[in-house]
Amino acid sequence: MNAHASDKTRVLALAIVATLGFGLLQGARLLDLNTGPYSPSPYAIVGLVADGLTFIVVAVLSYLGRIDRAKPLFIAAVVVSSLYAALVVSGSTNDAALIAMQVTAGMGWSLSILCWMEVFTSYRPRISLPLIAAAYLIDTLLPPLTSSLFPGGRSVMLLASFVLSTVALLWCLRNNAFVAQQMKEPTAPATSMAEALSRTKRAAVGTFAFSLICGFVIELDIHNNLQYAQTDLTGLFGIIAAVVMLAVLLVAKPRKANIDYITPITALCLVTILLYRSLNVADGHVAGSLMTAFLISFYVLLWLMFISEANERKLPAFFLLGLALGVARLSVALGRFAAQTLLEHTGVDPQIALVGSVWLLVATLALMFCSYLRYAAKRGAGEGGAGDETSVPAVHLSAVGALAQIRDTYGLTAREFDVIEEFAAGRSARAIAERFTLSEHTVKTHLRHAYAKMDVHSRQDLLDLVEKTSAAKKG
Repeated sequence: MNAHASDKTRVLALAIVATLGFGLLQGARLLDLNTGPYSPSPYAIVGLVADGLTFIVVAVLSYLGRIDRAKPLFIAAVVVSSLYAALVVSGSTNDAALIAMQVTAGMGWSLSILCWMEVFTSYRPRISLPLIAAAYLIDTLLPPLTSSLFPGGRSVMLLASFVLSTVALLWCLRNNAFVAQQMKEPTAPATSMAEALSRTKRAAVGTFAFSLICGFVIELDIHNNLQYAQTDLTGLFGIIAAVVMLAVLLVAKPRKANIDYITPITALCLVTILLYRSLNVADGHVAGSLMTAFLISFYVLLWLMFISEANERKLPAFFLLGLALGVARLSVALGRFAAQTLLEHTGVDPQIALVGSVWLLVATLALMFCSYLRYAAKRGAGEGGAGDETSVPAVHLSAVGALAQIRDTYGLTAREFDVIEEFAAGRSARAIAERFTLSEHTVKTHLRHAYAKMDVHSRQDLLDLVEKTSAAKKG
């Protein structure tokens, strides 16, 4: 077997392991009756907040350049998940232990998901998207299979699934650089960073509204003793959604899943489910299972969309996906809290609450549409106007040697030197961000660090230093 064929076989094996591992992780979350977005525990909201804040904190640290690899997240995930398992085994039921269980579970699941998203980001979207959909199918198959094949062994299956998923994740992370190299494409992003961030903001708004409504309805159902979240019926609806999703991806073979598609797709599904509930044409468990299956499917759509964006921008999955899932978890928690508050203090009719949910959904869509029109108008005006780079004097090519000497003298990193070289040539932070597919904030961070090393405070100081160094070289 030649080296090329061997590499393809290795990538295929890793893809299979990644699909199984991620599917087992999500299936284990469904098997866990103690925590999660659908848990009836009185402290479930605490776990959701811990879950969401973990995603947000990692996203912020990634944006600031403090986290760019999955290893520390993996270690943290194993530690906090082990603490959660120890708390469960202890059998303690006091309030402090129950709150600690929710916090450790929320942190463990979120960190594990982020590690898996880093794995899938290394694959081209044409491959990673069907892999995630297939993992979703494994996820939804696990609860009904456990009920039929291992009745009474739910806890054992949960632990076994999580351990196998963790082992698979470790192997995939160790081989992630190899996969990324094999999947590397030289094509530049088709969209600008500004446009990508604008789409991300619109998706975050939609995520907030959809998750808030789902959390609100789920809490209403828990109040009415409808325990449907981890039932076989929910698994069946999830299986149907997963099969449809996988079939569409295999047939369409998209090069990228556009983030803007998530809003109309999820809005249509959510309005249909809310209408179905309002008609009272079926048992409450059916409507509840549909809502839970929708929320799980919505998370999968988030993974598909943001994995595509992260792959195209050559960015870590931690920032984009951490932001999206953090917003989703926190808004589910807010929705459940809002429902608790209404039920305890106002006694609002559930039907009125459903009407209010539909209004919130429509209002969100209208705001997002207005935001998109505003962005399109600003983009058109920006393309028609003059850029800001022509007003800054450019460094002559003869200064290239001076810049190289400055790099060696002050010990600039490769990325700091790239930024300084472009900045000295008169380019703006935004233009540099576009050139290197970085966030504008990251460019400014590199610039600030380089300035501190060189003891300069402005572009003019930098140009003076370059000129001084160039003159010294000539002398």
